[in-house]
Amino acid sequence: MADCSYVGCPFRIKAAFFVSAYVLIVLAKAIRDFRTSALVKQLDMRAVIVEVKLPAFPPMAEETKTMAESIGYEIVGTLVQKRDSIHHSYTIGSGRLNDLKRLVEENEADLVIFANPLTSSHVFKLTQHLGGEVRVIDRNLLILEVFDKRAFTNEAKLQIRLAKLKYTLSWGREFIKLRGIMGEQLGWMGPGDYPYQEYYRAARNRISRIESELEDIYEKKMLKRDHRRELGFPTVALAGYTQAGKTSYFNHMTHEEKSVGLGPFTTLTTFARKANYGSAPGSGEFIMIDSIGFIEDMHPIILKAFHATLGELAAADLVLMFVDASDRKFPLERKVRSCCQILREVDINATTVICANKIDLMSAEQLEEAKEIIGKYFINEEIVPLSVKTGENLDLLLSLIRSKLQTQRPLVNLRK
Repeated sequence: MADCSYVGCPFRIKAAFFVSAYVLIVLAKAIRDFRTSALVKQLDMRAVIVEVKLPAFPPMAEETKTMAESIGYEIVGTLVQKRDSIHHSYTIGSGRLNDLKRLVEENEADLVIFANPLTSSHVFKLTQHLGGEVRVIDRNLLILEVFDKRAFTNEAKLQIRLAKLKYTLSWGREFIKLRGIMGEQLGWMGPGDYPYQEYYRAARNRISRIESELEDIYEKKMLKRDHRRELGFPTVALAGYTQAGKTSYFNHMTHEEKSVGLGPFTTLTTFARKANYGSAPGSGEFIMIDSIGFIEDMHPIILKAFHATLGELAAADLVLMFVDASDRKFPLERKVRSCCQILREVDINATTVICANKIDLMSAEQLEEAKEIIGKYFINEEIVPLSVKTGENLDLLLSLIRSKLQTQRPLVNLRK
């Protein structure tokens, strides 16, 4: 009988290889299934919203609920707990964790969505406590699911895939712990840390490939942008919080029929079309760019994945920042503050005009209050109250666009 006690024995090497390969396949499939299962079962998904309300932080449960419902989730319960800090193991306190388990069981929920960001260890401790069959995600993964639902271009799909891979990169080790792989079969057949390291290397390779593909797309976009600039075509970029009316205005100006009213993040990639300064022949034309909507407290990984889309704002000659002025005072201030912060992060140097949209839904007093709130964060920018729906003050905005661009470049006609 052959002696298999030494390290180089072919049987031992082959056995170790097949065990490790099997573990890797199971691990990769589990992580992939966890990330994408909502897209498969979403039509009949029943979800519970959970938020740990911390002092000095705005409430997020309602916005999280709206996002979830916009892509088909049925919200069967909401649980909010006020705490001074996040619980070290479960985010939510251990007492309320039992309430959450009862709420999930009574409503036969398939999914728990936390309005707070979750660490990988919290996700899997919560999953384990809730029985292992209930999926647990946080607001950032919900945002990516909304993105996934709205993605129609290859660029958007690649950006979402990249953000998901980066955001869940550290989850491999926790999956091993949850499935009881790590710590079992100690010795030469024990997987130990090896499966996680193999998954990590494979994920890093996928990230590199996606980044390379996106780089090619970005280079082509930059060439188009540089070409427009060389020909003297001014660009106007639309920015603002999601569902503020950017795409509706884009459709009005460019006579396009982009989808609106689908919920948050209808637009995920930049969309450029020509627009006219007026209806008279030879009045001049410019390029108008619709871009992704902002949202409060967006994770840096997600922002970075969409840096090229947001980069169109930095390269524009004029930025129109849309605000839903009809929002209640507290949500309006949160959204305006978030927009101001993101514009700073993108490092926009272009002139910015604030478009206070949806004035048809508010009184004169409410409009003055909204303008006061906007003015706290955009001190030197002009504010134009308007309604894209009724057309009120759209001529005034167009005249302002013309005067702002005229000071930078002469009028051009794209048909020449």
